[in-house]
Amino acid sequence: MIRKEAGLAFWLDWVEHRGGLWEDAGDNALALLPAALASELELPEETAVTADPDVAREDGALLLVTGHPVVAKAAESVLAAGDTGTLTLAAPRSVPPDAATLLSKAREHLPVDHGRLDPRADAVPERALRPVLRVGALVGYELSAEDHFQEQVEVFVDVPSRLQVPARVSERLARTGHDPRAQAAPPAGLAAVHYASTSRPDLAAALAEAHRMLEAAAELRRDGLARQIGDAYAKERARAEEYYAAAVDSLERRAATAPEDRAALLRARIESTREERARRLAEIAEKYRARHTLTPYRLHLLRVPVLRLALDVRRGERRYPLDLDWLLPAGEFAPLRCPACAQSGAPLVAAKTHLGCARCLAPKRPTPVPAPESVPPPRDGTAAHAAASAEGAVPPVRAGTTVAVGPSAARNAEAAGGAAPRSGGGAKAGRIAEASAARAASSRPATAGHAPSPAQRRSVDPQTLQKRAFTFWEHAASGDRRKLERLCATDSPVAALLRLYGAAGPLYGIGVDSRERVESCTVVVFPAEGRRGWDSAGGEVRTDRGRHDYLLRWSLGPDRLIAEVLPHQTPYAMNASTMMARYRPGGTEPATRLPRTGAELDPVAHLLWQRTPARHGAHLAARALASWWRLADPRALRGRYPAAVLAAAAERSACYWSGVGGGGYGDAALLWQVPEADLRKAGTHLQRLLKLSQDQPW
Repeated sequence: MIRKEAGLAFWLDWVEHRGGLWEDAGDNALALLPAALASELELPEETAVTADPDVAREDGALLLVTGHPVVAKAAESVLAAGDTGTLTLAAPRSVPPDAATLLSKAREHLPVDHGRLDPRADAVPERALRPVLRVGALVGYELSAEDHFQEQVEVFVDVPSRLQVPARVSERLARTGHDPRAQAAPPAGLAAVHYASTSRPDLAAALAEAHRMLEAAAELRRDGLARQIGDAYAKERARAEEYYAAAVDSLERRAATAPEDRAALLRARIESTREERARRLAEIAEKYRARHTLTPYRLHLLRVPVLRLALDVRRGERRYPLDLDWLLPAGEFAPLRCPACAQSGAPLVAAKTHLGCARCLAPKRPTPVPAPESVPPPRDGTAAHAAASAEGAVPPVRAGTTVAVGPSAARNAEAAGGAAPRSGGGAKAGRIAEASAARAASSRPATAGHAPSPAQRRSVDPQTLQKRAFTFWEHAASGDRRKLERLCATDSPVAALLRLYGAAGPLYGIGVDSRERVESCTVVVFPAEGRRGWDSAGGEVRTDRGRHDYLLRWSLGPDRLIAEVLPHQTPYAMNASTMMARYRPGGTEPATRLPRTGAELDPVAHLLWQRTPARHGAHLAARALASWWRLADPRALRGRYPAAVLAAAAERSACYWSGVGGGGYGDAALLWQVPEADLRKAGTHLQRLLKLSQDQPW
């Protein structure tokens, strides 16, 4: 009864380990402490302890529960001493499987392409001991000055393969007791321990892999906990910024009407207030900076009894030796790495020269020569850009109101030359003539040696595009995510922004801060022209703190849904920015620092959103995320490639097909610190699944 409370039970076991004694009396226990231990704990040598507050109050016993200083001191003593050693696990008393059963299980567990598993001649399963590392650590999470957490983590690593043991196997190994007869030497009747895997270099490599696994799990858990308190950080930062903004505004108003000597003092106070604001914001950021500490406390080298099955992988007359270990306490085979490339997760393949896996023995395909990167020339021209800039003189329009439709870039250019009429009938006639010409071109037979040109894209009515642009920003300003999703294409960059931030995603994508309030917007429509054109609408979103350029682009399908929002005002500005980014080593810079997202992200998406916006901007990061989320089975890729390699491949593909800098494999491998060969394999695999192009860069 006394051992129900975990803290008290731990303390009683610790006292017994330190040479003390204790007797259970039902509701309390009488502990007899050695003199040294009693002096260390500052307790009498005979101490009555309990976990029941009523018993402690009535009988005068010491109330010991989790969190009590005495229990905490005992825990600190255990953590400081550590728990290390070598344990030989006991073999189960049940009859082990025979050779035929093990062979059948091996063929089911480990299929081999172009080969089969056969028993080695005159070889019978022999008993042996396989080393497994059990590493435990205490992880402390510091999310802010007030939020602190501690968790216990543990990992089992197979020493020969340096692979993590599956959870179901590690649970069975943890429940298995040790063999009391086994000391430093293995019990009689067992083969020697796999000494090739218990040498110092192999143990050090397995221990380093266990530490990497614990760090990766702790970082993932830390980021998840930090997202939960992201609102508190944003609110405290907003309060500080509002306070200092009001203080500076008040001082500036007073300085504007004060005498010169008084104004100089006020201006000095303004500068000191701004410096104090910077210091305060840095303090808030430091207060909410997430950290974690890893304190290892357990390191066990487990000697697991196994049945070693000597097999041959046969391909015709060729034989490749392979040893499999059947873990007797777990009833499963031990993890296995590829004998050729030392990787895991891919099925084995028996080649003509050696034994490998599907990853290292994949057929070599000729690398396709990529088309030369080129940025389409500006569709609207210099005159069109000047005409579009002249549209900025139109008074601002509040979201939801109706204005005259802005002319397209081509019609602006024609109007500047005084050649084309601006009536709706002329535009309609032009579109009919354009469609007729396209149909006539498609009906002509192709010239020998030349493929027929794709048909011209037909544009949506500019009035419709203008109304949809106003409606889009109206819903974004009001925070109506459901209506926004009806206007946006699925699996698109703008849908990725909605998934990350909800209705505020498009606003964050063009640099609008979370503290800004949208007041009005302007719209100029740019209908699609030519075979590579996109229907788009650009202008400004005006807030209470400034103006932000935007460019909406519509999808190419029949629904004509919004696919992308870019931080540019015209297609010409977008093309110019793309061309300049190709000669800028670091890519483009984001318009503003993006806030933390509350969406649940897998490791690849988390890396993309953590690193890509700072290098190439939010719009290209949204393209990379849209392409990654378009995959039908991303888990299969994550099991085949590391998360950093997949994130680097997705970012490189987005850069390459968008025509910006950073589209080379070598640059991406150097930037992400991943092997270039793995990056090329992952990039080729992604391209085969996604089929990206200049018309579909996500």
